[in-house]
Amino acid sequence: PLPEGTDVASLLPAGLRRLTTAEYGASVRALLDTEEAPEADFAPDARQSGFTTNEAQRVDPVLARQISDAAKALAAEFKAKVETVAPCAAADEEACARTFIESFGPRVYRRPIDTAEIQSMLGLYRAGAEGASYADGIELVVRGMLQSASFLYLTELGGTPASGVVSLTRSELASSLSYLLTEAPPDNALLEAASAGSLDTPEGREAEVRRLLDGADARRRIVRLISEWLGIDRVDQIAKDTLVYPNFASVRDSMVAENAGFITEVVWSSQGTVSELLGADWTVADGELAGHYGVAGTGRVSLAETGRVGILNHAAFLSVYAHANESAPILRGVAVLSRVVCVPPPDPAVLQLAVPPVVPDETKTTRARFALHSDAPECANCHRTIDPFGFAFELYDGTGKYRTTEEVSGLPVDSSVTLDVGSPFDGSYADSNELAAALAASDEARECFARHLFRSVAARSVGVRESEDAFVEAWSELEAGDRDRVMETLVAYVKSPLFTHRRVP
Repeated sequence: PLPEGTDVASLLPAGLRRLTTAEYGASVRALLDTEEAPEADFAPDARQSGFTTNEAQRVDPVLARQISDAAKALAAEFKAKVETVAPCAAADEEACARTFIESFGPRVYRRPIDTAEIQSMLGLYRAGAEGASYADGIELVVRGMLQSASFLYLTELGGTPASGVVSLTRSELASSLSYLLTEAPPDNALLEAASAGSLDTPEGREAEVRRLLDGADARRRIVRLISEWLGIDRVDQIAKDTLVYPNFASVRDSMVAENAGFITEVVWSSQGTVSELLGADWTVADGELAGHYGVAGTGRVSLAETGRVGILNHAAFLSVYAHANESAPILRGVAVLSRVVCVPPPDPAVLQLAVPPVVPDETKTTRARFALHSDAPECANCHRTIDPFGFAFELYDGTGKYRTTEEVSGLPVDSSVTLDVGSPFDGSYADSNELAAALAASDEARECFARHLFRSVAARSVGVRESEDAFVEAWSELEAGDRDRVMETLVAYVKSPLFTHRRVP
């Protein structure tokens, strides 16, 4: 039953979503005990609000072919070990195939399978085994299951509707919880908890969240969530002008490692807070990146002597939000406004505005050149907000390296800004490090993170503002310290009716 006081209109709509490529890979490795990673060659996932986990994912013709090829290769690998993982010593090989389908099918589909599905899979078995062998039949069954909608899509359809609301089934609860936290199918302990009804209660779900968060899969998932929140997961996909930034290629992998190391250290070994993500004066770096930052040591290294503060001043963020040959104050400003403050500026295309191009000029700084947007009447209103957030980062070049003068003009950089946007953190700042410290201390940044976390774990960010607001209202009732903690924000979502119930459109 829907908990008393829950507004039906605030619930997410019932529906289904396709597995992301990362979830597909984790799923086949868990099901088939393989080390293959076919998803590495799949077409990129569609994104909503920067997140790959979303209901907009589809299987287009290109991806369908890639999934087909992957299923063929994975099934062939499985066939080679059938005698070990699905042996048949009986004379009736079809009976063995039925036993395999009845045990393997629920794992692939993440729910009980019905008689019609069993018969359908037996038809595949017969087609594969005819004139061939038992192993050939099982190979075709596996190949078919890995291309089925029941495997490729997670459902949130629930049981029988009541008053326009459905409760997720126990199988759906287990799958949703597992993919939310680990990007992989439910383990045996979670399936047992679901079967016993433990996931029917907020306390039972919380217990499973805390258990799953202690594993390596959850660490990868949370690293992805936070990286996609800020867009820094894309750092390994960008390139720089080698004439301007000749060392970027050699330090890019170190930036990727820093993302994972720093986020993991904050969430699992330190304070675990949004404040620390945004305001830490340390990071996790190898020797290459430490040299890029101008510090010594490896592992957890202090950045205090450099004045560098938080993940927004890490090389990945600064590199992603930069051009190939220079910094990009507008990109950086928009990123902070959209992802950290949750006040995204309007899109000039939607406003039908022609943005005047910023032309190269070696006699001017980047800041001076980009100031023309503030001078243009049609652009000034937005850029008075955007520009101070972006100009604050001018102490760092297009790869996040500290500088006092610009690479091309040789002129001194100016990172001082004054914010006047009607926020509690309005004021003057010497640079992005002072700004990051202010954001780290602000309730606005914590609430913005909660909103983005909701968009990722709910796999929706379009047309569900009422649901998002309802989550933020529930989150706001946590103790102040827990509102700052990444794990507690996750727990708050899983314990809420927003996780367990859906409205019927």
